[in-house]
Amino acid sequence: MSNLSRDTNKLELHRSLTPSHIDQLVALFQTEWWTKGRIKADVEKLVQSSGPLFAFIDPHNDELVAFARAMTDGVYKAMIFDIIVKETWRGTGLGGVLMNTVLNDPALVDIKHRELYCLDDMVPFYEKWGFATAAAGLNFMRKSEG
Repeated sequence: MSNLSRDTNKLELHRSLTPSHIDQLVALFQTEWWTKGRIKADVEKLVQSSGPLFAFIDPHNDELVAFARAMTDGVYKAMIFDIIVKETWRGTGLGGVLMNTVLNDPALVDIKHRELYCLDDMVPFYEKWGFATAAAGLNFMRKSEG
């Protein structure tokens, strides 16, 4: 089946994950450079500790095909993380459906700054939703533990 023939309208949005979906999410995470190496115990904690979760499931085979999550203070800041579409669903418009769903979620829609970070090749995709690179002098910084 070509990617273009996949029907995103038949997918179900889930706001929580079953144990089977968590296993699928761990497997999906292994396919991306930024999430590779995440283990089930950590992903279970991530799912319990995050703010809104967005999981698109194909009800035909109970397959997790797209995922994103956010963390927010409810007023000023929301960070959107782990925006991912399964390889077999890329090119179907599902990434756009996922972004529209996240940005129009009641918990996130009125937040002053909704933020994410991405590699240069994804900038044009996120610009379609009004995301812009940070202002001059603003730096992304990280302190890693372990």
